[in-house]
Amino acid sequence: MKIVIIGASAAGISAAKTLKVMDPNTEVVIISKDDTIHSRCMLHKYLGHERDAQGISFVPQDFCEANNITWMKNTRVIGVDPQKKILKTRHHQEITYDKLLITTGAAYFIPPVPGMREAHNAFGFRDLSDAKLIDNASKNSKNAIVVGAGLVGMDAAFALLELGLNVTVIEMADTVLGLQLDPKAAGEYQKIFEGAGAKFLLSEKVDSVELDNHQNATSVHLASGKIVPCDFIIVAAGVRPSYDFLEGSGIAANRGITVGDDMRTNIDDVYAAGDVLGISGIWPNAMNQGKIAATNMLGGSAVYKDRYALKNTASFYGLNTLSLGNVNPADEVNCEIIKREDKNNYQKIVSNDGLILGVIFQGDIGNTGFWQYLIKNKIDVSDIDKPIFDLSYADFYGIDQDSGEYCYTL
Repeated sequence: MKIVIIGASAAGISAAKTLKVMDPNTEVVIISKDDTIHSRCMLHKYLGHERDAQGISFVPQDFCEANNITWMKNTRVIGVDPQKKILKTRHHQEITYDKLLITTGAAYFIPPVPGMREAHNAFGFRDLSDAKLIDNASKNSKNAIVVGAGLVGMDAAFALLELGLNVTVIEMADTVLGLQLDPKAAGEYQKIFEGAGAKFLLSEKVDSVELDNHQNATSVHLASGKIVPCDFIIVAAGVRPSYDFLEGSGIAANRGITVGDDMRTNIDDVYAAGDVLGISGIWPNAMNQGKIAATNMLGGSAVYKDRYALKNTASFYGLNTLSLGNVNPADEVNCEIIKREDKNNYQKIVSNDGLILGVIFQGDIGNTGFWQYLIKNKIDVSDIDKPIFDLSYADFYGIDQDSGEYCYTL
C-alpha cells in the first residue's frame, strides 16, 4: 500500500513514524514545499542565532533514509483528484496514492492594510524560509516592527531583540498574549520585554504602510495618528489553514478541513491532521492527530479526544508560564476565580460548580500536568477536602491492581 503525506509538519512526521513502526512494508511518500523538517516552535531560536537549521529540526538528519521514506522536497501540491487518487504538483507531476494524509498546516495572513501586502520587506514568521528572509533583512537594519503580540509575535520580538534591533510591537488589544494569558500574567512579560528594550503600542491599529520607490516599507501609520519608522515589518496577526489546493476536490472544509474523531475526511481514504484542521494549534495535539490518522489508515480504530483542550506554554527571559483552558471567562459572575501569588509566582484557577475551567501557573510550573486532565475530562473536584492550590497528582491517580498502570481514582 502506498500512503502519501502532504506536509512535513509535526502531524505529518508523527504519522510517518507511526506508519513505519506499525507496518515497515508500507510505502510512505512525504511531499513538502519546504526543504527542511523543522519545528515552528523553535523559529525564534534560529532567528536569534541561538540555533542553526539542524538545531531546530525535531528528527535526525537521516530520518527519511533510515525509515525508507521517500521525501519530495520543494514540491507544492496544486490539486487533488480523490476519484482517480492522484495529486498534481506545480511542476506538472502526477502522483498516485492508495491513501492520503493532508498535514499542510497553516499559513500566515497579511491583512488588507494599504501598503502592507505590497511591501517587499513585510514578512510572515511561520516557516524556516520566513526566518531566513527576516535574518537577511535584519543585517542592515536598526528598526523593526512586529504587528501582533500573540505567541508568534512575542517570539519574533524576542529574537529581534537578541539581534540588537530596536523593536516596536503593535497590538490591537490592550494587552500582550491576550488569547493565552490574563492581564496580570501578560503584564509580567510586557515588563520583561520592555526591560530588554522593546516598545509596545497597545490598543493600536495599523492604518497604512508607507512605501519608498522600491516598494519597501519605511514607516507604519496608526489609526491614532502616530507614525512609526521601520526598516522591515513582521506580520504576526494570525494564520489560516492551508488547503486552497483542495478546491474542486470535494473534500469538505469550513475554516479548516473537516474530519471525524478518527481523522477521516468525508472522502474515502483521505485523512487530515494538524493545523490544517483549524481546531487546535498546539504541537502535542498535532503529533497525536498524526498518530491517530496513521493508525486508522492501517485499519486501526483510534479516536482523537483532545479537540477542545487549550494549552499554551511561554518561556521568555527565564519566566515560565503554563496556561490551560479558559483563563478569561466571559461570564465571571458564575465563575469562581482564585488567585495566589508571591514575588516569584502567580497562580490562577477558574472553576464553576466544582469543574476546573482554566488555570494559569507562572513561575514554577512543575507538577502541573494533571490540571489538563481535570479540565479535559470535566472532573468534579468539589468533594476533595483540601485547598485547591494544594491538589496534586496523588489526589487523582493510583495504581490499577490488575494492570499495574496509573489510573484515575476518583
